[in-house]
Amino acid sequence: METVPSHKSKFQVKKEKKNHEYPIKRLLLPSIIFVAVVTQIPFLLTIYYSLHSWNLMRPDRGITFTGLSNYTKILTEPVFWTVLGNSFVLTAGSLLICLVLGMAFALLMNRDFFGKGIVRTMLVSPFFVMPTVSAIIWKTMILNPNFGFAAYFANLLGMTPVDFLAHYPLQTIIFVVSWMWIPFFMLILLAGLQSLPGELLEASQLDGANIVQQFFYVIIPHLLRYFEVVILLGLMFILQVFGEIFVTTSGGPGFASTNLPFYTYRVGFQSWDIGGAAAVGVITAILTIIIMTFLFFIIRRISREEQS
Repeated sequence: METVPSHKSKFQVKKEKKNHEYPIKRLLLPSIIFVAVVTQIPFLLTIYYSLHSWNLMRPDRGITFTGLSNYTKILTEPVFWTVLGNSFVLTAGSLLICLVLGMAFALLMNRDFFGKGIVRTMLVSPFFVMPTVSAIIWKTMILNPNFGFAAYFANLLGMTPVDFLAHYPLQTIIFVVSWMWIPFFMLILLAGLQSLPGELLEASQLDGANIVQQFFYVIIPHLLRYFEVVILLGLMFILQVFGEIFVTTSGGPGFASTNLPFYTYRVGFQSWDIGGAAAVGVITAILTIIIMTFLFFIIRRISREEQS
């Protein structure tokens, strides 16, 4: 008779599992090293320069260690808190508009109607326009108070053309950024809607749920993970908005439309204060990590409550 082999011990199972995972870790090692070199070394250099005084207009002073004086100087300037408020309004306003309109367009594109392909192409196209190009289009062709489309229709209606970039700079930038990022939100949420099983909607209809109840109690809970992805990715990219501000308002009037990335540029390449610009960059990175961690915690908590 053949003998039945004995079960493997836990030590042998762990050893085989470790031997199986080791080649995979070795394959991942080059990419991990590449990411570390590309991201962490520049960040460490930024921290290093933020602790030093280095003004490119005064090469005679050289690079001197000043500790946390750059951070103290930045945090005690009223301009920084104005810029921080602008960054918060720009990010929160753009995210809210992108979420609402992205959800509305996703619900629209989840239906079948004549010309759906053309409409989808038109809705997605703004996402493929470069930020500087879209800013030039909105600044010159549409919002220019002298020869833009807005001025033409204002004169046509007997109204006085409004210089939106001069009178409403931050609101205009929020509109331009939202126009660019709504397609991204729409595509992610549309993918979530198309993954929703039809049986769930049919079951809710049999239970007597109307369209509004289906939306809040069936569709929204299903899209929570997609909301998590789109909000975190949108937050990362919208917090880094630079080209639209540079082309349209250059952060003005004054600092009315300056956000943290553009403020870093103004400190570093208009005041030539490399140490101060590095300090602003480090503060921006820390604030971004805190905000993303907080949002990630809130979304995960909501998701756990929905699942329970």
